[in-house]
Amino acid sequence: MANHGTDVPSREQHASRPTLAEIARKAGVNKSTVSRALRDDPAIASKTRLHIQHLAAQLNYVPNASARRLNHARTDTIALVSRALNLDTSGADPFLAELLAGIADEAANHHFDVLLARAEEGEHELAVYQRILGGRHADGVILTDLRPNDHRLDYLCRRRYSHVLFGRSDEDLDSARRYPYPWVEVDNRTGARIGTEHLISLGHTRIAFIGGGDTYHWERDRRAGYHDALAQANLPYDPHLCIPSGISQKDGYLLTQRLLAWEEPPTAIFAISDVLAVGAMRAARDAGATIGPRFSVIGFDGLGLGAYLTPPLTTLRQPINDVGRMLVQLLIGVLTGTPLAEKHVLLQPELIVRASTRGF
Repeated sequence: MANHGTDVPSREQHASRPTLAEIARKAGVNKSTVSRALRDDPAIASKTRLHIQHLAAQLNYVPNASARRLNHARTDTIALVSRALNLDTSGADPFLAELLAGIADEAANHHFDVLLARAEEGEHELAVYQRILGGRHADGVILTDLRPNDHRLDYLCRRRYSHVLFGRSDEDLDSARRYPYPWVEVDNRTGARIGTEHLISLGHTRIAFIGGGDTYHWERDRRAGYHDALAQANLPYDPHLCIPSGISQKDGYLLTQRLLAWEEPPTAIFAISDVLAVGAMRAARDAGATIGPRFSVIGFDGLGLGAYLTPPLTTLRQPINDVGRMLVQLLIGVLTGTPLAEKHVLLQPELIVRASTRGF
């Protein structure tokens, strides 16, 4: 039979694979030191670690994952559970894609795998966590989409399941800082206030705030930041200009169509996400509005797509990829018992001003 390079390795090939004992003999140390050095344990001197790692690379050593997991009672897998996971590529979420990229890259750096799971809110939601953690499919989990009185948190804490949060555990920041597990969040309220203040500084007084609802902390905070800026500028709050919705491009398009048909339309739109802002800009162009000089649009998230729109989108940038990496670092710290320099992290968004916002 022809050999196409896909044959199962022979018994001799298996036998020739280097072992921890062989690396230990060549390095002049014991097997435990080799094992710890290959895990990059800082308790092993840097020179020794590098020497052992170099030897392992020379010998093409590949650790036995199954044995390692049995020895440490770990799966070396972390799970990301999100309601936003969508297999329909036509509705792909660029925010989630960027977050996933950061999580996957950092997990790989620590030799961890990532398990993705989708959980719809409802009576069966906790079953997903029971299946993943109770069934030992993952060592810990990253939670997203935090909401007030989130029953998942009590469930995980009572069972001492290791987890980290993308978003804070409580609306009150002081209470959130007492949460026993780590969280990372971008300061959504401050970001929305800064963005709205930017629009006000350009001369806008009728500013629509579109998207989101009342379900998640981040939605509430961005809307609160919009209110803060209006109040500080002594501008009246018009509830008709604050319109909840989904956050897809289609939602942004339809909402903006409706707004521009008003007898007295807004002169600026604060979209709760960049994706929503893309739809808003398309609707404005289709209606004949010139985006920038007379009609401004700002988004939130700082996704790469915003820089390539016509005109480029002004946005509040949050470091999504870095957040993903930080979540993994914190979770692995919890799993390994490593002291954390900072357990609860509140990041500040950055206003990126582009041509979609200009003064009159």
